[in-house]
Amino acid sequence: MRTEWSDLWRKLASQDLMTGEAGESRMVERWAGLARRLDDPGEQRPDPVLEFVLDRLDAGTTVLDIGAGVGRWTIPLAQRARAVTAIEPVEGMWRALQDRLVSRQMENVTIVSEPWSDADVPAHDVAVAAYSMYTSPGLAAFARKMEACSRRLCGMAMRIPAPGGVIGELSETIHGEWHDSPNFVVGYNALLEAGLTPNVFVEPAAARYWTDRTMGEAAARARRHLRLADGRFDGVIMETLERRLVRTGEGYRWPDWMRAALVWWEPGRACEALSGQALGIGP
Repeated sequence: MRTEWSDLWRKLASQDLMTGEAGESRMVERWAGLARRLDDPGEQRPDPVLEFVLDRLDAGTTVLDIGAGVGRWTIPLAQRARAVTAIEPVEGMWRALQDRLVSRQMENVTIVSEPWSDADVPAHDVAVAAYSMYTSPGLAAFARKMEACSRRLCGMAMRIPAPGGVIGELSETIHGEWHDSPNFVVGYNALLEAGLTPNVFVEPAAARYWTDRTMGEAAARARRHLRLADGRFDGVIMETLERRLVRTGEGYRWPDWMRAALVWWEPGRACEALSGQALGIGP
């Protein structure tokens, strides 16, 4: 049966995963903690997807950073480009970003605290969205607005799900669908269905895995990814985790590796009508 990728994306994006299991005050603490880790030299790691974008900027470039969060990409972009407009509607996130900018005395970033669908911004040279399109049901509309606001390049960074991953297995068991959330497989095919034919840059293989200190923390991670508000499925979750997670000196390591891709295109050059079907990439 042919997969309707745009419908699947809409279904998966209908649940905002950013709220997690915590209340607003806990989420503010979580975002502040993320900002601190980003500023900790000991926590730094290479980001080939971000580097791919940075290599295409110069001192005169203007960049639109959609869904900027606490500035994981915003600050490196601003260090390379002339000016960055950061779109971030979540107050706890944009305030953390603002604090990071002030601490660095960076004045070439403008924060727009509106959702991307409502934001009224002028055209920039480059428009990027790093993992921020996941809560937008209409991916094609998201991409078309990016294109309308970009002169040179559009890019969407997306998570690549691990084939045979634990989360995929649990999602299929509990929800009847292997994809637990929006991701590269669903997004790329949805863009193809919409008539976009973007390029893809995949970060080199890296041995990066989730590790949780306790099985309880691993179960909480699973519930969060599976959008479960209660413990109805804790039995199957614990059975699966005990069977598939690997005990290490740091805790429990998941076999679900972490890897990302950048879906990118030049405005006006990726909108040709497709004569074939969307590619069935992934499971």
